[in-house]
Amino acid sequence: MRRVFGLILIALGAALLVLAPMLKYYAVPRLAVAPLDLKPGDTSNSAGTVSTVADLATGTEKQNVDLVAVRRTAADVAASQQAGGNTGVYDTLQVVSLASDSSGQPYLPAGTERYAFDRTTSVMLATAGANVDGTPITEDMIGTDTIMPLKMPFWTEQKTYKVFDSSLMRGVDTVYVGEEQVQGLNTYKFTSKVEPTKTGNQGDAEIWYQNEQTIWVEPTTGQVVNGTNTQKNWLKNPDGTDGLVIIDGTLGFTDQEVTDSVEQAKANSAKLNLVNNTLPIASLVLGLIALIVGILLLRRSPDATSSAPSQQVSAANA
Repeated sequence: MRRVFGLILIALGAALLVLAPMLKYYAVPRLAVAPLDLKPGDTSNSAGTVSTVADLATGTEKQNVDLVAVRRTAADVAASQQAGGNTGVYDTLQVVSLASDSSGQPYLPAGTERYAFDRTTSVMLATAGANVDGTPITEDMIGTDTIMPLKMPFWTEQKTYKVFDSSLMRGVDTVYVGEEQVQGLNTYKFTSKVEPTKTGNQGDAEIWYQNEQTIWVEPTTGQVVNGTNTQKNWLKNPDGTDGLVIIDGTLGFTDQEVTDSVEQAKANSAKLNLVNNTLPIASLVLGLIALIVGILLLRRSPDATSSAPSQQVSAANA
């Protein structure tokens, strides 16, 4: 019986030792990917009171206006599969409305963005028709290390990343500044800053842009769980004087958006850490224990020791 148990434990130990690296190096890479099953009704919501916003219908400015920004993102599954490899393709649209307008009609022009990216590293790819408002995203714009703006990499590091800015059509240094708790969740805090920059023309006027952004990232999943964006867009007249201010103010995640994002990040990071850390270590330890106990049982089994008495009896009869 000891021999049987020993053989069973040895087989179990060997299986657990094989399972440990399979979990870490086979299962984890298949789990640590941005999803392609985004629900059409899911949104990312921001809000804030901006100091100035333009009434584009009249060409005048309004002060201290409450705005809401609703972003909807959908995965193009067919394009992602056609691109192959670990590529994901997301189409995203943000609508900025007056908080007082329950219909959610756009108050400012809504921009459309299409991002192709590596689903694990979030590094952007100039493929699958990636564009911003119809302007193609090219390799010259993004190089080989620009991160898409909707999500940071899995296992985000404490370093500076280049994160794509759709107004500039290039990556902007996004600097790690420390760790902070967001509703009990440990996050990495990053900041970026864009000095006043000309981004285009509107008739005879120039379009100018500046921005300061802060994001809080759950590092295992790379999910952004909170963020604020202080932005100014304005026109400069042909004589160099400032003209109409399109928007000047700060929008940030709503309280409910932060709560929902934190809960989702906690659940996803727990699952990933379980498969990446806890289960492989447990499998390795239990496998070694089972293997050692199984070997010891085999060595102490009656079949292993029965030959010694027989040899003694034979010697006595001689």
